[in-house]
Amino acid sequence: MNSSSIKIIFQDVDGCLNPADGEDFGVDSSWQPSQNQIDMLQEISRAVDDSPLEHFVVNTGRFWPILENLAQHLTTPKLRYFIMEHACVIYDRVEKRNLDLVEIARKYQLDSLADRFTHLETLRKLLAWYDETGLPEMERRYDCPMPRLDKIGNLSFAIPKHADGGEVLETIENLVSRDFSPDEFGKLEFLRSDRFIDILPGIDKMDGIELVLAMLDLEKKDAMAMGDYLNDLSVFERFDQVLCPANAHPDIIALTKTKGSSGIASPHSYGPALLDFLEPK
Repeated sequence: MNSSSIKIIFQDVDGCLNPADGEDFGVDSSWQPSQNQIDMLQEISRAVDDSPLEHFVVNTGRFWPILENLAQHLTTPKLRYFIMEHACVIYDRVEKRNLDLVEIARKYQLDSLADRFTHLETLRKLLAWYDETGLPEMERRYDCPMPRLDKIGNLSFAIPKHADGGEVLETIENLVSRDFSPDEFGKLEFLRSDRFIDILPGIDKMDGIELVLAMLDLEKKDAMAMGDYLNDLSVFERFDQVLCPANAHPDIIALTKTKGSSGIASPHSYGPALLDFLEPK
């Protein structure tokens, strides 16, 4: 597999667009990228422009207020759609609005996908519950502030630096199970990335990919996905053509290597892995 055979890339952000030294992107709306990060983003944007790609789609758990500061340095016109909050929100940069996901799924006769997007109602109930009940209980347990991010499609909060991420995930899952009906609980998915806990309404990054492919009249054989962490497993398990950087989680690297020539486990870390893929061979 090489870039000349790919029409569209679905691109993760954290761990995949960082500069070579892995400098972390910020996680609040006041954050601005460093010059080191800007240089990498601009280099990636130029490489996308110069490549045979038709579309470059960001596919991330981030939300727009903290993604916009990165997006302003990814100026390539091939980047129109931002699949955010694990595909619970899709932003159209040309029209400057969030898309109606249920309406679009129904338009393209993706009925099961449209049904899953209606689970966002349960998610909105969860956000209100966390503000009133979950937040004070979590803060008492971990003895530190644990506010949720200002998302509209996920419940996300940072893992305390002194806590084990797996144990934090189990704690919040038990609290939600206690206070929500089995039907509501069954619509939710509990995930952790390297820095965050994310609770999703039964929607994942692959759902956003499916919807955007339908909108652009493309197929999976035309596409490649790049990711690095366990919250990308659902994409890597169901996607044929994948790329991961050398800094990826061992499970992602191992899964990539099972794809044969359709999976690229790059020897490069972070943004340089994408740049190497896009470089004409």
